[in-house]
Amino acid sequence: MESEADLAGQESVESQKTTEVQESVKIPEETKRTADGKLVFKYHPNLYEDDILIQGEGVCQCCGRAVHEYIENVYSPEDVDCICLECVHSGEAAEKFKATFVEDAEPVSDSAKRTELFCRTPGYMAWQGEYWLACCDDYCQYLGRVGMKELEELGIKDEVLKEYASHDDGYPLEVLEDCLYKDGDMSGYLFQCCHCGKYRLQVDAS
Repeated sequence: MESEADLAGQESVESQKTTEVQESVKIPEETKRTADGKLVFKYHPNLYEDDILIQGEGVCQCCGRAVHEYIENVYSPEDVDCICLECVHSGEAAEKFKATFVEDAEPVSDSAKRTELFCRTPGYMAWQGEYWLACCDDYCQYLGRVGMKELEELGIKDEVLKEYASHDDGYPLEVLEDCLYKDGDMSGYLFQCCHCGKYRLQVDAS
């Protein structure tokens, strides 16, 4: 069992890592948008179809504007539950509230990429909190929630399960075959590498 000193040390390291990411936030000079005016999030391309995005009326606690789309999943020492996409994308909310939007992720070496993910990218809804996967020393794009049915329909089931099984810390494949459903008590979260195109699966359960 870990001592109180060990736990305090771990919390200190995590706090320092988060602070380093937050301190490197710089407001980007250019805002990327799609042809229909929607903001482009490099690591979360399907954000507008994801349930992390709240469709409703609110007032952004960062810029003060009335909005009809916002994020309420915010990791901050302050009480924050309504941030518009503009303020997420620009990094202004992360800077103002010392906030991040993703709970945890696999390591990458580039601090700018860490800042892009943690401070300028909305997370996703998961049973135990987001865990973002990486590949080719960069974060993958999160494509959405899946079950075995969706993997079969996409024609990538065998590829994804083979990659998932290559890691020692996952669920047995027979458990996934029986229990993995898009909206079930065990859900899959599908990622794809921005560079080599490999699909990766994160699995979470209630």
